[in-house]
Amino acid sequence: MAQNQEEVVLQSLSPERITTVLDRSCPGIEATAAGNMAAADDALTALLAHYRSLHPLPDEAPPLPSAVLEQAEKIVRRTFQFGPYEEATYGDPMDWEWDPRDDIEWVASVYRFYWAEPLARAYGATRDERFARACVELVSDWIAAHPLERHERTHRVYSHWKGFAWLDIQTGIRATNLCRAFPMLVHAESFTPAFLARFLASLYDHQVKTERLPMGQVHNKAIFEQRGFINVAYTFPEFADSRRWLELGFQRAAQSLLAQTTSDGVQREWSFGYHLGVLRDAVEITERMRKVDYAIPADYRDRVHRMYDYIHGIAGPDLGAPMFGDASRPQRPGFRREEWQLYAPLMQAADLLNDSRFAARAQGDASQLPRQASSAFPEAGLYALRSGWGPEDIQLNLHCSPPAISSHDQPDNGTFELCAFGRWLMPDSGFYTYGHDPRSRAWHRRTRVHQTLTLDGRDSACAGRHLLWSSDSGSGLVAVTVANDAYEGLEHRRTIWFVQGRYFVLLDEAIGAVPGRLELHYQFAPGELRLDAERQLVHTDNAEANVALLAIAPQAMTLRREEGWHAWAYGKREPRPACSFQYPGTAPAVFLTVLVPYRGGQVPRISASQPQDLTPGSDTAQVRVTVDEQSLCLKRDLARGRAWADRA
Repeated sequence: MAQNQEEVVLQSLSPERITTVLDRSCPGIEATAAGNMAAADDALTALLAHYRSLHPLPDEAPPLPSAVLEQAEKIVRRTFQFGPYEEATYGDPMDWEWDPRDDIEWVASVYRFYWAEPLARAYGATRDERFARACVELVSDWIAAHPLERHERTHRVYSHWKGFAWLDIQTGIRATNLCRAFPMLVHAESFTPAFLARFLASLYDHQVKTERLPMGQVHNKAIFEQRGFINVAYTFPEFADSRRWLELGFQRAAQSLLAQTTSDGVQREWSFGYHLGVLRDAVEITERMRKVDYAIPADYRDRVHRMYDYIHGIAGPDLGAPMFGDASRPQRPGFRREEWQLYAPLMQAADLLNDSRFAARAQGDASQLPRQASSAFPEAGLYALRSGWGPEDIQLNLHCSPPAISSHDQPDNGTFELCAFGRWLMPDSGFYTYGHDPRSRAWHRRTRVHQTLTLDGRDSACAGRHLLWSSDSGSGLVAVTVANDAYEGLEHRRTIWFVQGRYFVLLDEAIGAVPGRLELHYQFAPGELRLDAERQLVHTDNAEANVALLAIAPQAMTLRREEGWHAWAYGKREPRPACSFQYPGTAPAVFLTVLVPYRGGQVPRISASQPQDLTPGSDTAQVRVTVDEQSLCLKRDLARGRAWADRA
């Protein structure tokens, strides 16, 4: 665990003392003595030659996309860009704390040195010294402006972040980016022995800060931090402490990984981008440790495998990730399957784990995949109800999780996303932004802008529980029941039957005698939405793929339109249709919804009966529905752990 920060005094290592923290067997170092500057200069020259021989330049310059070259040219002029915003030119001197677009993520991206990679790649492809010199100047400037002894300094804008420049995540990602840029940049003329001393001294400062003041919390940042710590130790074994750092970093990373993921392999922020980021770092850490002959424990390897299993099970028909919490998904997956969002992670899993299932999932080879396509991750409260493995198949992802380990989750338990016939028909509202627009961020986080139940329109608590998972490939019926202690005295229980891979039936129970307005909210993809208040029916009106929704309650509900937005990427959103069904009574109450995706413009014939003899909160339930002349009685029994369908 981290020491109390008040007890720790940190001091930057002087570049003149860099040889004192290096292994004495390093090239040229064995001849040095502390304080012997002439010998130290010779040692640094020898060490620089050692690094250049260790990381030879390729005979042929690697190809460089024009966009990367253009970005590097701008960085040379100290013009930076992040996210959806217009670029900004910093000038000289560099004001590291400047926040040109009022977004903390912009400032963080500059502090994390994401600009180092395009400069290194541009230098490697062109051998143009301007790119390397710009990187050397920027790194030198940052080091001078941020000595380790001022690691607690607050940012002038984000003063609530104590020590913003040296935060765990900044420190870890910056260290990794420096390690990535080093093998190419070390060949530049501007990468002198004197700069090598400054560079290594700064990396040593990064290690000291992380060792003595680690994050010490169960969080994605703790893995990002230790990844940087391990990368420095791995990339620069010349440090005397490198082996100790590697072992310490892995112990911390392993402890954090097991604590921040469920036993069924889901990162506990319930936000897919962080799941993928933590997995990426865990795999990179594994690769580093294996190369230094460190035995990876079985529980760590198993957890990595299960994290890939989650990707396999939850990926959409277009290999898109779920958008629950602070997550994004491309609007269009691209023409080539290899460009789809989760293709690369699945192929990586196939290679890393020697498991062809992952390649089959990535490549859409249904012959190599299970007959039952639906997946459940009950400890995480995440589920995928799927008709098959193809890009045109139907899939509903359900989210009802226990409390997350951070604020990247949203108060939306019971919500879902629906994809059918190659289109996300009912996508999540998304998160839109972190910093530049607090009001809009708050809007996207509200419970009422998700596919779930609210009381008086208020945000619900996040206290999800798994109650039932029933999957029968023979009958084609999949069912799940989840519960959320949504409000004081009110439990929201949702059962979903997926019938014959065609449509969904939702039974919502508001359990508890709590006064207040009950509403069911639904949101749809951008496009037209038709409302039929008399029939309590809504349906989209698209050219090819559509969805119809029929809602039933003990008393006629008021159907009305609501404000809707869909944010598919950081800083990007567009209006979309949404509606709600307002119940005239109060809890306890039950609601029945039939959700039918369909092709073309002919709305399916849907009818349903209000559940009879159903006490909200009871183990057993049965409902009757008819879709296109087929009538079924759908049943569930929580005590027996099963769900089934009978002919009505």
